[in-house]
Amino acid sequence: MAKGLRYQDDYLVGGPARARVTPNFTLAEYAGAGGGVRVHRELVAAVQVLRDQLGAPLEITGMAPAHGLGAGLQGRFAWLAAGDAAGLEAAARRLLREGDLARVETRAGKLYVEMPDPAHLPALAAERALDRAIAVTAGFETSGDPYLQVTGNFDGAGLSFGPLQVNFKTGTLQELFRRFRARDEARLKACFGPLWTDWLAVLALPSRVRQVAWADALSRGPRKADFDARWKAVLQAVGREPSFRAEMLRYAYDTYGRKLVVALSWLRGLLPVRIANLRCLAALYDLCVQQGSLDRAHDAIRRRVARERPADEFQLTRIAVEERGRTADPRWRADCVSRRLCILEREPVAVSEAGETAERDNPNLYLLRNAPVSQIERYLL
Repeated sequence: MAKGLRYQDDYLVGGPARARVTPNFTLAEYAGAGGGVRVHRELVAAVQVLRDQLGAPLEITGMAPAHGLGAGLQGRFAWLAAGDAAGLEAAARRLLREGDLARVETRAGKLYVEMPDPAHLPALAAERALDRAIAVTAGFETSGDPYLQVTGNFDGAGLSFGPLQVNFKTGTLQELFRRFRARDEARLKACFGPLWTDWLAVLALPSRVRQVAWADALSRGPRKADFDARWKAVLQAVGREPSFRAEMLRYAYDTYGRKLVVALSWLRGLLPVRIANLRCLAALYDLCVQQGSLDRAHDAIRRRVARERPADEFQLTRIAVEERGRTADPRWRADCVSRRLCILEREPVAVSEAGETAERDNPNLYLLRNAPVSQIERYLL
């Protein structure tokens, strides 16, 4: 997210004209005829999601009422166009069914899209919500296609791979590749080609320490963030396979989704406040991916909850992620807390902890609808 954007009651009302409000759209594209801007952030998000699903450029052609549509709804609708008009309408109608949009109409060759009432945003289906949480976490960990991300030993984890950056140090990389082999070993072997036997030997090493050392020797660049070109190519071949992409999502559900349920259950036992908003769930999911659980911060969270008596799910989630972040290695405390607060607030938040300062940003913040998620615990279990 670009710095300098100004919001008022969740309406984007100003900032640098060329600033990107989402990956494919600038502030200027949402300006009215007089140059002013007032557009709800949920509409901005829906237009970007529509662009993602279309997979091709689309144009915002107007923000003013026309053809009997949009009157009294400033900032909650837009007129759109694309080279593939039929594809654009089909994608918009999918978002209509999923609750991102409330109305879709075609008039004079343009597509009218309208967001739901911001005071009554519909709940997200649990599966869609978790997909969005995964994408937001991937936005911190990777750039470009997250399934093709291969990272060297810059952080001591050895080799990290994919949207969740599973790695040798935690054993998550080894587990994921066991699942890949069980799903389709022949296809996996084809991805590795002549390096297949070598890869099996690495996975068979007697300790994670040895595996991290192997990856360290192949890490490249001044900070060891890159990886040997041959190995990077074969791992990216794995990341391109649809069946392995699906397995990565299933792994995210099975591993981190269950950790999320444990965290939610513990917090519910501490305070009878139900955590259901996507922003809160995504922040806690990111914590589970990066830090595993709330366990090391239970006492600190209890003390702070008793002292502050949080009134809603946002306050409770903030306490949980801040206190757990403060138990991390001192070098990473600010980073941990800044990541979670960035998700909660949907904008970068500067944090100072243990002499370090961080202000994390994320290109996928637009995915964080300010809406509840239906039956998340039942879905994850």
